[in-house]
Amino acid sequence: MGSLKTLALAGVMALGVSAVAKAADFPVAAPPPPPPAPELRGSVGGGWYLRGDIGVGSQGYDELDVKLNNAPVIQTAGVTSFSTISPDRSFAAFAGVGIGYQFNNWFRMDLTGEYRGASFTGRDQLSYNFGIPINQTNNYRADVATFVGLVNGYIDLGTWNCLTPYLGAGIGFANHSVNGLTDNGINQAVGSPFANVSYAYGDTGSKTNFAWALMAGVAYDVTSSLKLDIGYRYLNMGDGPTIGLAGANGLLVNPSSSVRFKQIDSHDIRIGMRWNFNDPNCCGPKEQPIYAPAPHVVRKF
Repeated sequence: MGSLKTLALAGVMALGVSAVAKAADFPVAAPPPPPPAPELRGSVGGGWYLRGDIGVGSQGYDELDVKLNNAPVIQTAGVTSFSTISPDRSFAAFAGVGIGYQFNNWFRMDLTGEYRGASFTGRDQLSYNFGIPINQTNNYRADVATFVGLVNGYIDLGTWNCLTPYLGAGIGFANHSVNGLTDNGINQAVGSPFANVSYAYGDTGSKTNFAWALMAGVAYDVTSSLKLDIGYRYLNMGDGPTIGLAGANGLLVNPSSSVRFKQIDSHDIRIGMRWNFNDPNCCGPKEQPIYAPAPHVVRKF
């Protein structure tokens, strides 16, 4: 009887050891794979970007400064009245390039240079009396080419659906070159039906001034490294050069006569592209999270 109990106990112990050995054979979950190496988007690090812009503007000036004998016209002997007519604004076209740096998600700066072209017109009226009262009107026209260099700073106001509005300001310089200045004058003695026509032309001149700008616009993420930028800018470019006038067609013009366009500015609409060396994009491909596979559990009954 005792030997039967001993055999039964030995059998139970053998079954227990077998169950533990089988349990040790259950599969174990594999460790998750290592994360992928970061993608390199350019050879220049940080937030460097290049930009190119084109645009059009309504360009003009505040005052037409006309002088005789290097003094205001009204101070000239014999002149009884003088006034300038408020000028019309003219069409301007420009193109520019630049390089900048994105410091963080909300602040960036760039250095830009652009070339602008426009044509200016102006008009004045005066009366003078050298024994006979005479009224005269002068019409001016000139081509103005300007190179503008600016250091700009921008505040990006957050990104929604790939659109990033921004505000900006810039300071720098503007170099104006005035060419082809003409002065067409018509004068008529008071009470006379006959009018005399005069013509004068101006020398070429250039001047460099302090310039500043205020900007607002929106950027759209086209790809992971390319942004479309559309914006408005007010650009103040200071005064143009003083251009001396000389006579033509045998007519005598005071050699001390001169014309200057003062306080040149422009309201611009520009469109451009910014290529970012290493700037993520809300519309670019997203990295998908990697999950470890669930453990495979085998149940034994």
